[in-house]
Amino acid sequence: MHTTIVALGLRRLAVVLWVVAVVMVPLALVGGGSPWLAPVPSTCVAFVAWAALWRPRLELTPDALRIVDVRRTSEVTWSRITDVRTKYGIEVVTGEGVRRVWIATRPTARLAVLGTGTDARSGGTDRLDVDAAAARIRARVPAPVRQDGPPPATVTAAPITHRVHGWTVLALVVLGVAASLAAARL
Repeated sequence: MHTTIVALGLRRLAVVLWVVAVVMVPLALVGGGSPWLAPVPSTCVAFVAWAALWRPRLELTPDALRIVDVRRTSEVTWSRITDVRTKYGIEVVTGEGVRRVWIATRPTARLAVLGTGTDARSGGTDRLDVDAAAARIRARVPAPVRQDGPPPATVTAAPITHRVHGWTVLALVVLGVAASLAAARL
C-alpha cells in the first residue's frame, strides 16, 4: 500500500502564493509601468511555492521510504532505517546518518495522509501530528534480524539512493536573478 504524507499548511500557503502571483500580473499590466515587473517575479514566486511548499512529501511504499524535499529525493529501503525520531520534527536515522524531513522540521507540524479517510476515492485526508506520522513510518520498519553464529562472508547493503533536483535548484536561481533584475528596472 502506498501512503503519501504532506504538510497541509505548506500546501495552503502555496495555493495562496499562486493566487497572489496570478492576480498580480494583470493588475500590474493594467496599472502601467514596466511590463516585466510583475510577470517575472510572479513566476519566481509561483515556482518557489511549488518547489518549497507543494512538492515536499513523504511516500511510504512497500519497498522503501521516499523523502521528497526541495533539493533532492532520497529513497531509503526499510531495512536501512534504524530509528525515526521526533524531538525536532521527523528525523530518519540510517547508517548514513540523520535525515531531517522538510515537511516536518518542528514537533508541532500538522501533517496529513492524502487519499485516505472515510472514502479514499473522494480524496479525503487523515490529519496527523508528527508523532502519528513517525509511528506510521516506524510500523513499516522491519525488526532487526537476529543473527545466530558468525556474520556471512559478504553482505550487500540495501540501497539508499539520492537524486538531486538539479533543474529545480537551477530554476530557483535563474528565476531569482531574473526577478531581481526585473525589480531593479523599476
